[in-house]
Amino acid sequence: MRAAVFLLALVAAAAAPAALAAQPREQSVYASVIDKDGQPVTGLAVPDFVVTEDGASREVLRAGRTADPIDLAVIIDNSAQIQPYQNDLRKALTAFVTRMAGQHSANVALLAMADRPTILADYTTSVAELTKAVQRIFAQPNAGTVFQDAVSDTVKGLQQHENPRRAIVLITAEGTDFSNVPYERTLDALRESGAGFHALVITDRTGAATRDQRARERGIVIDRGTRETGGRRDDLLSSMALSDALDRLAEDLTQQYKVVYGRPGALVPPKKINVSVKRPDVETRATLVRPKSGA
Repeated sequence: MRAAVFLLALVAAAAAPAALAAQPREQSVYASVIDKDGQPVTGLAVPDFVVTEDGASREVLRAGRTADPIDLAVIIDNSAQIQPYQNDLRKALTAFVTRMAGQHSANVALLAMADRPTILADYTTSVAELTKAVQRIFAQPNAGTVFQDAVSDTVKGLQQHENPRRAIVLITAEGTDFSNVPYERTLDALRESGAGFHALVITDRTGAATRDQRARERGIVIDRGTRETGGRRDDLLSSMALSDALDRLAEDLTQQYKVVYGRPGALVPPKKINVSVKRPDVETRATLVRPKSGA
C-alpha cells in the first residue's frame, strides 16, 4: 500500500510541471481599429475581437480602450533636406507634443538624426521643455541623415524603460542617408522592441531618393517596420500636411485598445499573430507587448 501511494506521488510530481506548462499564459497587444474614413472605431469589447496565432484561434480574455501610459520617441529629420519644411514641421510638432504630453501624459522624447543621432529632449511630460526643444530644430547645412543608427539607438533607449506601451514616430523627408547600421538589424530591433513604428514621409516626387542604395534600404525599413509592428505610414506630398497627419496619429494613439488573450504555455512562440475585428470595412493594427527580460 505504501509502495502504491509513493508511486502515485511520483507520477503526480512528474505530471505537475507538464500541466503547469500547458496552462494558458496571458499575452497582450495594443490595437488600433480604424474605419474606412480613417477614424478610430470606439466602443469595442471582448466579443468584437478575434486573435489567431499561426492560424490557431486564441481566447480573448479582456479588451477595452487602454489607459496605460505610453513612452513616445519622436525621431526628426533635421538634415539639409528638411530646410524648406522646417517652419511647418515646428508648428505641427508643437501641437502634437502639447496634445500627447499635456493632455494625455505621454512620456515624450525628441531625437534628431542629421549626421549623428542627437537627443533634443529626453523623456518627459513637460510641455514647456518639449516645445522649447522643438523651436531648436533647424536644418543642418550639407548634412544627411543616419536613419538606421537613430532608430537603433531609439530602440535601445526604450528597452531600458519598464513601461510596456511604446511607440516610435519618424518624421522625415527623402534626402541623402549615411547610415552605418545594416537595415536588416534595424528591422530585427523594431520587431523585438515592443514599439509600434509610425512614419510620416514628405515624399520626393522626382524619384531621386530611390536611386541611392541607402535610401532604398530606408524605404524598406519604413515599409516593413510600420507593417510588422502595427504602426501607420503616411506619405505626404507637402509639409503643410504634417499637422493633419500628426493629428490623426495622436487620435489613433489615444484611442487604442488593450487586448489580452490566452496563449498555451507549452507552445513555441508563434511566427504570425493576427488581430482582427468582427466588423466590415475596418482596419486593425496591433503591437505585441514584449515580455520583460528574464520573464
